[in-house]
Amino acid sequence: MYKITLVLLLSWLSSDANSQQVDPTKPFGFLASTSSNNDRTALILQSIIHRDNKRKAIIDGQVLNVGDKHKGFELIAISSKGVVLNSSQGKMELSLFSGVIANSK
Repeated sequence: MYKITLVLLLSWLSSDANSQQVDPTKPFGFLASTSSNNDRTALILQSIIHRDNKRKAIIDGQVLNVGDKHKGFELIAISSKGVVLNSSQGKMELSLFSGVIANSK
């Protein structure tokens, strides 16, 4: 009886540990969402395209120009390092490398 309980407990623990591991093949900047309705305003700036003196931003896989709207936000400015979005709640700035910290020695 104890052996069966121990085997079941160990199998449950190993399956729980495997579900918490990070997938090393996920693209950089990918965020998994557990609830798509609760986190509508989580925006990810993926790239800025500068060509022929025009700039475009890729946010959540959508190619946007200044003036375009996405998830209730209007894209009002694009710079070489980030974008500015406006909504009824106020302005939001997204930068390309906000999560990257580099120390040089």
